[in-house]
Amino acid sequence: MKRRDARRLLSSLEEIFEATRDKSTQPPYPPDEKTGAISLPPEVAMELRRLVGSGQKIEAVKRTAKLTGAGLKASKAYVDNLPKPMK
Repeated sequence: MKRRDARRLLSSLEEIFEATRDKSTQPPYPPDEKTGAISLPPEVAMELRRLVGSGQKIEAVKRTAKLTGAGLKASKAYVDNLPKPMK
């Protein structure tokens, strides 16, 4: 898949996700109101790194979105920027 097509697909998925997400409850770790930055407790971030390390990156993105209420794009960016697990 070309990068341009991947961006369009991600944008479409983001729109669908926003339209269908349950907004009646406050997520446990909402993004910063001013910057939109995602900040999760170390134990949650470590679990996300484990998921990514075991090939479950999509699950890590979904979990980030659920815990923060952030969109898929922001959640993917957060997961992509997690430090790699130490060996």
